[in-house]
Amino acid sequence: MSVAIALIITKTDSGLMFQDRLNAGKQLAGKLAKYKGSKSTIVLGIPRGGVEVAYAIAKELKTKLGIAVSKKLPFPGNPELAVGAVAFGGLVSMDDSFALQHGVGKDYVEAEKKKLAAEIKRRYLAYGVKFPDVKGKTAVVVDDGMATGHTVLAAVRAVRKGKPKRIIVAVPVSSQQAAELLRAEADEIICLDTPEWFMAVGEFYRSFPQLTDEEVINYLKSAKATA
Repeated sequence: MSVAIALIITKTDSGLMFQDRLNAGKQLAGKLAKYKGSKSTIVLGIPRGGVEVAYAIAKELKTKLGIAVSKKLPFPGNPELAVGAVAFGGLVSMDDSFALQHGVGKDYVEAEKKKLAAEIKRRYLAYGVKFPDVKGKTAVVVDDGMATGHTVLAAVRAVRKGKPKRIIVAVPVSSQQAAELLRAEADEIICLDTPEWFMAVGEFYRSFPQLTDEEVINYLKSAKATA
């Protein structure tokens, strides 16, 4: 694996606000302008919210759009708190120290991994797509934000298996801890805001609705039609 070179674009205010995911994607596209029209670049959105951001980027850059399905592994009894994540191909990112400290057992983790693997498979079938060929390409992995960073990290590890030339993580906002976590494995990180105080990704958007599978499919179809 190549040595990671991270580019963090940090705002010094109390938190940059985005109108919605499409607005955030357009802003990110401006930082990726050198890849505009590149046939060897592919933008990979993490469903569901990350696909909307990725669609805006791919549209602005006139590049292909694909998906990199990754699901967070929830803390027992608290689905909003992640102790790790699982991506396609069974690739895992885990906060082992957190899991150990809070008594998250191996049996629970293994059971959740099986559930998530099934859901990941379901999503690829539902979206009617396969993981694209990234060999020798610049892969831009996109989500609508990073809280713990494990969902994106699991996706990056899975994309790396496809032997891309370069992996760029592009997110509108990230906790500082998540950005540091990704520095070790992404070749580059482009982030518009890494605020000191970070509770949840949604707090940085004026409009942050949950996307449906149908909306994801429509974005993928629209991107394919205009590529």
